[in-house]
Amino acid sequence: MGVIKTNQQLIKEVLSFYDQDKDEQTVTHMESALGSFSTTYIYDSPEFIIRDYVYTYVEDITLSYKTSSKNYIQIAFFLNKYILKDNINNQQNHYLPQHNYIYFTPSESDVEIFFKKNIVYRNFDIYVESDYFHQFISETQRIDSFIAQVDKNNFTRLVEEGIPISPQMLHILQEMKSCRKTGIQRQYFMKGRIMILLQLLFEWIDQVKKQNDIDSGYSEVDTNIFYAIQNFISENTREFYTIEQLAIKFGINQYKLKKGFKEISGMGLFQFATKVHIQEAISLLKATDLSIKEIAFRTGYSSPSSFSVAFKKQCGIAPNQFRKKPDTFK
Repeated sequence: MGVIKTNQQLIKEVLSFYDQDKDEQTVTHMESALGSFSTTYIYDSPEFIIRDYVYTYVEDITLSYKTSSKNYIQIAFFLNKYILKDNINNQQNHYLPQHNYIYFTPSESDVEIFFKKNIVYRNFDIYVESDYFHQFISETQRIDSFIAQVDKNNFTRLVEEGIPISPQMLHILQEMKSCRKTGIQRQYFMKGRIMILLQLLFEWIDQVKKQNDIDSGYSEVDTNIFYAIQNFISENTREFYTIEQLAIKFGINQYKLKKGFKEISGMGLFQFATKVHIQEAISLLKATDLSIKEIAFRTGYSSPSSFSVAFKKQCGIAPNQFRKKPDTFK
């Protein structure tokens, strides 16, 4: 009879799997009692590291670890259909589907990532050496506060709500993954594509911030409140909150909240909340055997019928039909 490993031992194996050093254009796989894991090693250099990760856990699990001694700015593309949540140095964060996040996690940080069972996770990550990134964006004034936090060795995210991944960005990611060039040609190709991605990301940031400066005139304090409310809604999907409740909770005028939230996020409070709640329902439909009624109540709906109407409006298919054919949802 084989030795039965504890979850702690299995988690250690998973972390060791991700810590491997492999040659470029290598794909590694691991099957364990925790799930299935795959890493594509796309590029390695002193300034950049590029990886494509695909993984699935067979049970709900929290992965806990400390970050390595190297400091990188991470440019992470979350190519999922659901929200991923983590906790870094006691700061809770969420990552929206099909969004990019640029963030810095200092060495020796305490990290917890919360994974749900039977869900395929995928993220395409570019790690940029922090000093190189600092030099590259030294003339980009609109992200001074981000760099200031990096210099203080604090965990920080450049755009809290994330940057939507455009078709052009996806095309570049696919080019990088499928590149078969070698030697100096591969080096120039990868660095060129990374520069294009950074250009697209910074153009989005510049455009959005300029528009916000023109349209809203909101202070940094107000803007941070809007982002905090986004995070609160994403973390509390068992209940829908009214504008009045959120205004009282976060100490902001209702009119300013309603108008400012839409300008910052691109959608109204109720629209944003519905999107988040339905995304949580999708995860529950895929990963659990809970009834439609139970999922409706868990995602803040007063009845299965109101949940079904909202789900169909958002996804184009009823929840019971989705459960039978989850792959039909794109």
